[in-house]
Amino acid sequence: MQGTWKASWQIAFTYIGTVVGAGFASGREIVEFFVQYGTQGLIGIGIATSLFVWAGIRVMLISYRIQADSYQEVSTYLFGHPFGTVFNTLLLTVLLGTTSVMLAATGAIFGESFHMSPQIGIWLSMVLIFFVTRKGLFAIHQVNSIFVPMLVAFTLLVFLYSKPWLDTSVTVEALRPWAWLSSPLYYVALNVVLTQAVLVPIGRHSTSEKPLIVGGIMGGLGIGLLLLLAYSSLTVKMPGIQETEMPMIALLQGLGRGIPLLFSLLVYAEIFSTLVANVFGLTEQIRQVTRLRGATIILCILVICYLVSFVGFSSLLRFLYPLFGQLVLLFLVMLVYRQWRDRAW
Repeated sequence: MQGTWKASWQIAFTYIGTVVGAGFASGREIVEFFVQYGTQGLIGIGIATSLFVWAGIRVMLISYRIQADSYQEVSTYLFGHPFGTVFNTLLLTVLLGTTSVMLAATGAIFGESFHMSPQIGIWLSMVLIFFVTRKGLFAIHQVNSIFVPMLVAFTLLVFLYSKPWLDTSVTVEALRPWAWLSSPLYYVALNVVLTQAVLVPIGRHSTSEKPLIVGGIMGGLGIGLLLLLAYSSLTVKMPGIQETEMPMIALLQGLGRGIPLLFSLLVYAEIFSTLVANVFGLTEQIRQVTRLRGATIILCILVICYLVSFVGFSSLLRFLYPLFGQLVLLFLVMLVYRQWRDRAW
């Protein structure tokens, strides 16, 4: 039983840490997908939390039951041939685009928080990514076991500092009255699809289904808790907070220099760990269809992402994330269909 709980906590932390990338940790994603819709965004968080629990468990259980070696095999299981191949090609594009967004985010952190040239942050990140990615994903469990509790603590600090319970005004976006309902669907679809690179091997190597189910529940609820705390904090500063590149960091500016700097370093660490996972996933997928060496593939990926990153973090996230979420929504639909057809949890 003790081993099951330990494995479940590791799975939960890894699930949370993989979802918490550039947009989440910085607060940018939360503003775009939830905060701008006011109280309706709060309902969206409830929907997203339920979907994170269910979808995370489903992906891991499918991987466990079919003993999938990669997320390509999960796509083939869900979509069949040849649509599974088509979806994997789409997923490759989405992964490349979101990696570009996160690389741009490292530059935004260096610019806003460290008052250095964004290019320094991007180039430093690229060098570190190149060397760390070549070592694989063996340290993801350990890294997330350290950074996720720290992120929860800092998010709680932002919540307590912003005192959202004292605020009575809520901004509601009226231009797209039904967007708040589709927004959590796109958000979960995008994140669950991208976390497959980690969830699939977790499912395959699990000794039983119980830690996958318990870990999926704890991980999904943990993501929901972070969303709720960040949403409450950011709502207080709407609409002005929309203009900042890193909203969560901007909320802490009144606490002096030290705490915002520490939070910036934590956000950078979370972005970097997700970047490494994304680049590794891209490298493995490309390696299966080409004869290129791993180092060559990594360099090509980094060059492409670097060129795309010139568009800017906020602009990329505002345009690409909702678009990608719409494109991969079919993944959630197929998860529902497969569960109904198999009559399984």
